[in-house]
Amino acid sequence: MPSETQIGLADDDIRAAMAEIPGYLDISMGDFRELYQHAFRHALERLSECATAGQMMLPATWTVRPDMLLEEVVQGMATRALKGLPVVDEARRVVGVLTETDLLRHFGVITFTQFLDRYLKDPDTLGHTLHETTVAAIMTAPAITVEADARFGRIVERFHLRAANRLPVVDGNGVLMGVLSRKDFIHAFHLEGLL
Repeated sequence: MPSETQIGLADDDIRAAMAEIPGYLDISMGDFRELYQHAFRHALERLSECATAGQMMLPATWTVRPDMLLEEVVQGMATRALKGLPVVDEARRVVGVLTETDLLRHFGVITFTQFLDRYLKDPDTLGHTLHETTVAAIMTAPAITVEADARFGRIVERFHLRAANRLPVVDGNGVLMGVLSRKDFIHAFHLEGLL
């Protein structure tokens, strides 16, 4: 959870904010800073008691198994317009995640344009790779997950571990319950522009 000093409230910020308020403010910089620190602590406490990951998550629209071939997975991701998805075992425990970035990295490129260029130059190699490579060979593992009962601070911590855009939400046994996107989390707490 960020602290007041991590956010970087400087005296210039206080002066600028005070100048925006019409009229005279009878408060010193020190008193304002103390008031702000108390308000900040109360805001963090309020956020930490808000919704859980389980309340904000969406159902996982599609999952894949580690033994699936990339050909089927790439087709499924394209059809469903997915940028990433959880990889689960037979018991639906999350064992990894597969993202567009994992796919691009596997093909030795950074951007989708580079991928298209490589495909146009050598479509047979790409097809061969898709027919023979499994999800397990290129997925990111272990997956960064978040518990369904996790609250604000824990969710922020999990998102920052790998700069993830999506977190699989799991129960106490690591079984997939849904997916929480960074966008949905930010929207739920009205944090647009902060994370």
